[in-house]
Parts: sequence; structure tokens; C-alpha cells
Amino acid sequence: MYYNRELTDSLSKLIESDGKLRWLFDFVKTHSDLDFLIGKEWISVYRGLSRCITINPKGKIDGADTFKKLVPNLYVNINEKIDFKQELIELLSKIEIEQKFNRYYNNKKEGYFQNAFSRIYGILSDSKSEFVIIDKEVVVGYNSKEKKEELFGKVQKRYKELQEEISSRNAKRYGKDLQNKPLGNELDFLALDNKGNILLIEFKHGGKECNTAGIYLSPLQIGLYYDIFTEYYRNYKTEFEKAIFDMLKQKQGLGLINSEWENPKCIKKIIPVLVISEYNQRSSAQEKFKEILEICRENFGNNFLSNLQTYNYVDSQLKQW
Repeated sequence: MYYNRELTDSLSKLIESDGKLRWLFDFVKTHSDLDFLIGKEWISVYRGLSRCITINPKGKIDGADTFKKLVPNLYVNINEKIDFKQELIELLSKIEIEQKFNRYYNNKKEGYFQNAFSRIYGILSDSKSEFVIIDKEVVVGYNSKEKKEELFGKVQKRYKELQEEISSRNAKRYGKDLQNKPLGNELDFLALDNKGNILLIEFKHGGKECNTAGIYLSPLQIGLYYDIFTEYYRNYKTEFEKAIFDMLKQKQGLGLINSEWENPKCIKKIIPVLVISEYNQRSSAQEKFKEILEICRENFGNNFLSNLQTYNYVDSQLKQW
């Protein structure tokens, strides 16, 4: 098992204060609908759930095929054209008016609020932020498919079996064919609070006319990643802490996290967190959520997610759910 999404030096230099693509950092920061997602060997710019561009170590700009068709001149090598601002603006304007892309941002559902949440606790964070986002679309790595199946697959199987059992108990209330529902592809956010706690954050939307299954079934998804990260931290504590603080330092240096945010000295606990944007108080999701949580505790023990924190994200603030 391994986990480290620290950006390579060659890519990091591109968006440093004197880097060739520093203008891209400023562009994203001043556009409220955009945010960065960085991995070890790529820099991506997202609009809600839409990946507009990805830059790899060789300087190649990639993106979704549908976007390439909209503005093909954007997707070149940055060594050929460092300033691609006009093409990026053209792409964003076309995405804005294309109805088929509404569900990723313009409909003001999960992608819209996830983007705002990510910016507030990332690129727009301040020195007094309660926590900062270290990583997004988080996955633990494995050295081989066999190792992933042995370690992750074993844990995932337990949760998928319970997911099927929940469906068989009351398919009308909780949903049928849950055995085909994906479980555990990636964690939405990994954050660090000012006390030194790792926050494993699963983000859901709860507005009107919203499918709330993702909310009330979330104990399964949150529990799966809590188990994986707890196991990883237990076995690789030194490596995990180093990865977190290396990523934090790099993001602060780049401006993706406020440089004056006071870093805790060590990791204390891992805390599972559910954040729901714009929760509809008339929804039955909260009641069903408690029922699913109780079923999980019947199967996995009374201490299952005993330290779970739940919030409603409304008006750009976190409130107890």
C-alpha cells in the first residue's frame, strides 16, 4: 500500500510564482467555477465535475473527447504554446452554453457545491481555516492488481455483501439491485484540521428533486475508506504522515492552500466525515441514513463509525446535520 500525491518537481515549477504557467493559477483562482486537481504526474483544471484540461509531465494538454471537439486548438503541447488562455476561455464559454454539460455544474447540484467547498478550504483558504483540503478524488495505491484484490478487494467485498443484504431487507425503501451499485471507487476529499486530525470527507448533494440514495447509503462508502486508511495508517504511520505534510507544504508553496495556515506538528486521529450540500429538510434521507448506520453496526459492531461527523453545507458554511 502507498499514498502520496505530491506533484513532481517539473510540473510543480510550471505553476510556481515564476513558472511558465503561473497565469493559469491566477486564472483559476479568479474564476469561481474552476478549481485545480493535482496528482503526482498531472495538473488538471476542473469546472465542477468536468475535467477541462490535464497537463502531463511532457507538457501535453489532454481532456475529455467532447471538449477536444469543441476547441481542438487548446489540446496541444505547452512547449509549443505556453499561453493558451484564449482557447481555455473559448472552451469555458462553449461549455457554459451547451445544455448537455449542465449536469456537471450549471444545474447547481453536487459538482457546483463540491467545487465551491473545495475552493473555500483550498485555494481560498485563510490562516484561520478550521481545516484545509490536502487531496481530492483520493485513492490508496497498491503495488499490483493482486495486492489490491488481496487488501482492498477483501474489505470491499464485506461492504458490497452488506449492501446487497440491505436491498434484500427492504428494496422498496433502500433500493433494488444494489449489488450493481459501485462502492469505494474514490474518496471525495482528504483534509487536515488545525488540531492534526485527518478528515476523510464524503460529499453528497441533498437538494430538492435529488436522488438521496447516495446520502443514506453513505455509511457503507465512508466505512470502507475509513477501514482502508486506518489500516494504512496503522501499518505505514511514518510514510503516511510524511506524505500528508509534504503535500501540504507543496500546496502552500504553490498557493493552493494558504501559506499562513498554521500546520499541526503531527497526525492525531483519522475522522470520517459526511458533508451534504443544501440538504432538503423534507427529505427522508436523514432517517434512512440512521437506519443504514444501525444496520452497519449490527454487522460490524457498535463502534462502527462511532466518531463520524455529519454536516450540512449551506450558504458556504458547515452546520451540524
